[in-house]
Amino acid sequence: MLRPLSALPQQLGVTITDIALLRSALMHQSYRYEHGEEALLHADTQRLEFLGDAIVAMVATQLIYTAFPTANEGTMTRLRSALIRTENLATIARHYDLGDYAIIGKGEEHAGARQRTTFLADLFESIVAVIYIDQGLTVVTDFLMRHYEPHVEILRASGTPTDVRSLIQELSQQRFNITPIYRIVSVTGPEHQREFVVEIVVGTHVLGCGQGNSQPTARIQAAQLAIDFLVVNPLFKP
Repeated sequence: MLRPLSALPQQLGVTITDIALLRSALMHQSYRYEHGEEALLHADTQRLEFLGDAIVAMVATQLIYTAFPTANEGTMTRLRSALIRTENLATIARHYDLGDYAIIGKGEEHAGARQRTTFLADLFESIVAVIYIDQGLTVVTDFLMRHYEPHVEILRASGTPTDVRSLIQELSQQRFNITPIYRIVSVTGPEHQREFVVEIVVGTHVLGCGQGNSQPTARIQAAQLAIDFLVVNPLFKP
């Protein structure tokens, strides 16, 4: 069910005064194609995504540069990628239920776009652009830091893995002497548009459940959710 737009700023924990711009950020191209005249009244979502992508990368770059003062360019690039990969941004979008606010066309609605990883990552970038335009760099930086900083602490403790699957494996082995396993929960959709649901298990506990249009994508999301769980539950024992 589509949630009321007025509830989103409070859920994000930021003030947004330009509600028309916020609506633009949530308006998918599929809806614009179906409602051409209305779409002309709103800012271009893809332009907002472009701006948001740059802001997400800039804040992550600044944080990595400060947090790892001895890291070289290659290491910093890998660390930044670990923060801003598509799966991570989609995870943040799910945290705020952004898919429930998206304004999409009927075809995309039937295709399950509200939970699609790439769609949610793009949606998050658009929202970041709105916060920047409406409230400025300091506010949007603080907003992004809420999500970046816990992961940076894990990266400090665990070195510089090339991806989140490597990171959760290292964390699990270091903390619990257990190697995580991935388990397919379901495979749905037509052959050309599969949707995989995969859970990651440490010991007997499911720490994350990811979904995507391929097993690797679903595993990456599950791994990221497992990392998020360990960040907020430091005393967890499997």
